[in-house]
Amino acid sequence: MTDGPQQTSGLVRLVAVGDVFLNRDNPAESFVHVGELLKAGDITFGNSEGTYAVNQTPDAHMMAAIIASPDNINALAQTGFDVMSVANNHINDWGRAGMQSSVERLRRKGIQPVGYGRNLDKAFAPVHVTSDGKRVAFVAASMIGSWNAAATADGDGVAMLEIETEYHDLHRQPGSPPHVRSRPTGAAAARVARSFEAAKKDADFVVASFHWGVHCFPASLAEYEGILARLAIDHGADVVLGHHQHILKGVDFHKGKPILHGLGNFAFDLVDIEKIASPAAVRETIEIYGEYGIFSREGYSTVPFHEESRMTVVAHVGLRAGHDPVVELTPCMINTKGQPVPIPASDEAAFARFLAYVKRIHWLADLDSDIRQNGDLISMRPGPRHAGR
Repeated sequence: MTDGPQQTSGLVRLVAVGDVFLNRDNPAESFVHVGELLKAGDITFGNSEGTYAVNQTPDAHMMAAIIASPDNINALAQTGFDVMSVANNHINDWGRAGMQSSVERLRRKGIQPVGYGRNLDKAFAPVHVTSDGKRVAFVAASMIGSWNAAATADGDGVAMLEIETEYHDLHRQPGSPPHVRSRPTGAAAARVARSFEAAKKDADFVVASFHWGVHCFPASLAEYEGILARLAIDHGADVVLGHHQHILKGVDFHKGKPILHGLGNFAFDLVDIEKIASPAAVRETIEIYGEYGIFSREGYSTVPFHEESRMTVVAHVGLRAGHDPVVELTPCMINTKGQPVPIPASDEAAFARFLAYVKRIHWLADLDSDIRQNGDLISMRPGPRHAGR
């Protein structure tokens, strides 16, 4: 977190990225191309998608349990991460002991884990970072993964929200893909309202972190995402940061507040997927998602994802009292070494391809956002349908 003369009075510059998990001999090399961008934020956020521990037993419910040396957290701290969500489906890959190890070691290195607590209320409680006199609260929750990880009334764990899913034969054609409806349960909606109202009382700005959505598929959003995001904003959130899907999703707005549905992969080392995941799990991703499934790709030993899943962003969110947040994205491409690399505007062809892809996924998801190039950045604003809302 920066301070002093580098800051603009009253403005908090939040930098946010998606899934981060460092599993390599030299973890600091993951950020060689983006380190300055991450350190430029007053507050830097990422999703800590994995377990940092030793000598633990994997959770039998996980299809792929990922683990790396706790020493790798040093690189996260050195790169400037201030807050990282641990409310996700991989923090419990190696059981309660692995989860507790990851959370405690993040704290020791000065990174605040959010979305975990010694009981249910503590798991949903905010963590705070102060920047230029402004207090920023982060609240995190997951809708994905094993409920073995969930905090209870008297037991530690992560903040989990329950989602109801219904499947309908929309076309009255037996055997065809169903139309899927999803919404938070009444208890989940009440928890979101209560948590964000409480966070807003003690903060200038509130940031929501949600681990949600449908992974692998481009563009598509689960119905409950919009419901939860709007509920969080209605009760105090200023920005919603989404992750889990391992592919970029669109940016929406509600009451002028941004909803970044999916920040995508960032520095996410998934080594030897066929060894750590069951064959059935790998086949299932291919059967369901086809070419977007998760399987080894030639030349990308740590990134077993479709080419579109190697497109990612550094999100820059400007927070200022009395103003709607300002959102700009630095487009990046993950290279063969698993490193995110910014795409400068001077690389006109690559930048144009990225911008076109961003516009396409917004069109496919029917999101009304005004998307424009601004130098080396992509500017995101509410589109015309949001006017007057």
